[in-house]
Amino acid sequence: MADTFPTDEFDAAPVHGGRHRIRRTAGHRIREFFKIAAFSAIVALLGYVGLKGIDSLNFFSDSATVNTQPVVAVQEPAVVVLDGTNQTSFASAWATKLTNAGYNVATAADYTPATGGKVATTVVYVRSTQDQFIAAAIAKKLILKSGAVAVQLSTEFSDAITVVLGTDLK
Repeated sequence: MADTFPTDEFDAAPVHGGRHRIRRTAGHRIREFFKIAAFSAIVALLGYVGLKGIDSLNFFSDSATVNTQPVVAVQEPAVVVLDGTNQTSFASAWATKLTNAGYNVATAADYTPATGGKVATTVVYVRSTQDQFIAAAIAKKLILKSGAVAVQLSTEFSDAITVVLGTDLK
């Protein structure tokens, strides 16, 4: 066989090479990483700004966004009404009157003093000095046959304000 071949169109083909054959260095890889990272950061930033813009639009109302402050209700101290007269529904009637007047009435019940019998005088007992103003206002609501209702500082009852109804109450 012959060592030489006749020349044809395939002998004129360019020599292979190009970018796909170049060995990649660490510098190439670092530059490519930063290009991808920068592109990702730009896409994320555009997405964030776009979502914030859409979120700030108000599609469901005519007015602008209204900032409201939460309503914080001041909790009045618990008031307990005790009936020391043994009348039917007397404590619950006064508890309803005090509730309608805006006081935080927790309960109404019958009361028998340790000495037994009935309670002669109506007294408003308050557990701490900070609730004395409210206790005095409750005492003004109670109408006695003679005189005003006394407000006493006492730890005898566990509630903040305890109203003990006596036979002197109208």
